[in-house]
Amino acid sequence: MDNQKALNEVYISNLFDYALEKDCIADYSSKNKWECISFETAETKGKLLVASDKSNPPPLTISPKLTGWYRVYICMGEVTSSGNMFQQIDIKLSGDEFYRTVSPCKMGQYTMWSRSELVEESYWKCADMTNQNIILNKPDLGYEYTSNVFWFRFVKMTESEIDEYVNKSFSRTMIAHMDGDFHLKDITSSPKDYCKQIFPLVDSDVGILCQEVTNDLVDYRHPSKDYVQRSELNSRREKIAKELTKTRNKVYPAQIEYAHKHSIKMFAAHRMQLSNFSFPFSNPFFHIKFVEEHKELRCKARDGSNIDFLSYGYKATQDFMIKAIIDSLKHGFDGILCIWTRGISLGFEDPVKDLYQSKFGKSIDVSALPEDDPGLVSVKCDIMTGFHKRLKRAVVNYSKKHGTVVPKIYITGCFDVQSSKVSGIDIERLAKDKLIDGVIQTKYKQIEDTSDVLDKNGNIDINDYSKKALNTRIFDRITGSRIDLLVEGTKEYRRIADEYNLDYNTEIQWEGLKKPEEYINGAKQILSSYGKGISLWDCCPTITGNLSEWSAVSHMGNKENVLKMSENPDDYHRLCRVLSYDDINIRYIDPSWRG
Repeated sequence: MDNQKALNEVYISNLFDYALEKDCIADYSSKNKWECISFETAETKGKLLVASDKSNPPPLTISPKLTGWYRVYICMGEVTSSGNMFQQIDIKLSGDEFYRTVSPCKMGQYTMWSRSELVEESYWKCADMTNQNIILNKPDLGYEYTSNVFWFRFVKMTESEIDEYVNKSFSRTMIAHMDGDFHLKDITSSPKDYCKQIFPLVDSDVGILCQEVTNDLVDYRHPSKDYVQRSELNSRREKIAKELTKTRNKVYPAQIEYAHKHSIKMFAAHRMQLSNFSFPFSNPFFHIKFVEEHKELRCKARDGSNIDFLSYGYKATQDFMIKAIIDSLKHGFDGILCIWTRGISLGFEDPVKDLYQSKFGKSIDVSALPEDDPGLVSVKCDIMTGFHKRLKRAVVNYSKKHGTVVPKIYITGCFDVQSSKVSGIDIERLAKDKLIDGVIQTKYKQIEDTSDVLDKNGNIDINDYSKKALNTRIFDRITGSRIDLLVEGTKEYRRIADEYNLDYNTEIQWEGLKKPEEYINGAKQILSSYGKGISLWDCCPTITGNLSEWSAVSHMGNKENVLKMSENPDDYHRLCRVLSYDDINIRYIDPSWRG
């Protein structure tokens, strides 16, 4: 380490020395204390703190005794004897509103041997450390995991850096999605506690947070008095979900108020395809009573068998979903996100067949038409556009009745515009008719495998199709990190967005499966083509909970930031090799499992 760098940075790696509650630390694994273990890396050496999966220690205060502004980094690793164990810890400054539950990246991406041979130092935040302590806590998550910290590194900020940070303005052009499951992760005591997951977005370019909402869709009835959930985690989730269902009229307004305070809008997000989960996630958790009670509304496969999604070809299905969406608006959301990339909305049920015959006057077997048949596509688009007209009318009427600004309506689309159209979502038509205000291009495309079942006219042989389905997954989906497909689709999305003044964002790679630098590389490719903005699926708490991922994506609001970040990867994370644990040398060969 050069002298100038040494003067500007401080390592706190012997955490025992800086802990205020030293009686909460032991040099062995304890049920109610933090374990202190010596370690050495090329960067520093000291004593790490760890709470194993069987430990439940109290919060611990680390007192750095620093003055002035610093960039703060935290180093964590995967220190467990089980390769499948989660690593998560609560961390906050004494002046912060909330803890952040964070973890390191998955070391399996970098090594196929012992994951504990590498640790990750991640950027946490910029902060005035004067009179500030760091508080560590092992959160109550309802499943086994470990918590650990190796060190903190504080890099002194210059006057110009401080001024730039304090006066920094965020682009607020990014969109973040929050899965409904996030509510089921924390034990809370007040509506404000639910704002914990929004807290990381405050210092980011996120301008819209799309929160999947909980309403009366979920049915918690038990089939018998002696019923038990199949797992302890599901029992916990059901307990918390029931509490949220009762208090959502206070929880959502509290979240929205907090978000607005920090210039973030909140949309109510809905997974539009209606179905009930299958085994082992089935009854009663994640069960929609309406779906169970209206099997006559189900989609039909080509051979006439049922598909367990409700069809939007039926008015009753549309009515149910419109009511659920309007019900969510009463909490004060700024808009709606209709997620159309989670299943199917139309099959070959009577409303689809009847509309085809009426529109084209052809007496043919509609169920034998290929999925991209222009007539079939137009019929599906007619039905789904009709639904969106009804939805827009209902939203406008709601705003008139309650004297509010008309909430925005956003939708999700596939990798490319045409794939969305095949499923009935004609993005250009919806934009032209002013039925939507924004679109998110997602990393999703559903494919129907009809190879080897086509007749000489290019239509589907239904008998062969049914036989094939016995041993082949007919419907599959491309999803995840296909940046090439996203980039290819941006040109048409951008044309539509510019022509019809449509907000447009592109969703980057699947969370948790890629190295942080790959997020930046993906955003760089998207924004260097026709992409306009970046969207993050499962952002809270999945991405925000991984410090290195979040530091890599939280300021992707404009192309200049992304290009700058791609030149300085160490600014948000770096991997460090461990040379010894507990005074055992692993520099050359790890004696675990006898090498």
